[in-house]
Amino acid sequence: MAPFRELLRSADAPVVGTFVKIPSLEVAEILGDAGFDFVVIDTEHALLSVRDVYGLVVVYSRMGVAPLVRITDHGYGDAQRYLDAGAAGVLVPHVSNARQARETMRQYLFPPAGTRGMGYAARAGRWGHLPGGPAEYVRAGQEDVARIAMIEERESVDDIGGILAVPGVDAVFIGPGDLSLSLGEPPGSPAVHDAVTRCIDAAVRAGVPVGTVVQGEEQIRLRAEQGCRFLLVGNDTGMVASAARAATSTARSALTPTALAPTAGAAR
Repeated sequence: MAPFRELLRSADAPVVGTFVKIPSLEVAEILGDAGFDFVVIDTEHALLSVRDVYGLVVVYSRMGVAPLVRITDHGYGDAQRYLDAGAAGVLVPHVSNARQARETMRQYLFPPAGTRGMGYAARAGRWGHLPGGPAEYVRAGQEDVARIAMIEERESVDDIGGILAVPGVDAVFIGPGDLSLSLGEPPGSPAVHDAVTRCIDAAVRAGVPVGTVVQGEEQIRLRAEQGCRFLLVGNDTGMVASAARAATSTARSALTPTALAPTAGAAR
């Protein structure tokens, strides 16, 4: 499996992923078989432990699906463990400006570019037996891991050019939900649409891969045409909920009095 960071630049079309919030290996296998290119394991909004994330990273990576992790905050500790577990990258939430981008991304880069510590004896280093040794572990951590800044606030839209120029920002992800709250606009409003489009345009001009959340074929085509390189469609909880509601709706519809009424001429 090509590193996610390489996939962003080499794929013929935008790569497609989904958010993961359920700590279930069975659900992970189902999603892995569904054809997603990547997943974003969500520790910001889902109650996932480090052990949960570790298991999901292993399963998805073994199935050829790039496992990214949306970390909880701008801290170092858990993100270090996710990367040493073999995560394909991290999404850093609420990166408000270039200064925050510099401070956070340095934590996920090895010296001299940053401050990430050596964890060669972990899974990312094949438990100390990675072909190429510690040098390959460091190279992969610098060159293959995707460090993604999440653009979710009015301030980050205003400073998008500065954020895109920060060393270590390998891609940006625009979160329209939180952006609508920051702008004081309803989701899907023209102001939110324009802000997302402005950030996409800036990223494309800067040569930085950009992604966002999409709904429906029309929006998928639009964002792809604008230059997005990765797109997120839904999440595992929503998919389970939709399937469950569809199943119960079908059953209830079949059990209505009208549906159960005998047809004309039926034997009595």
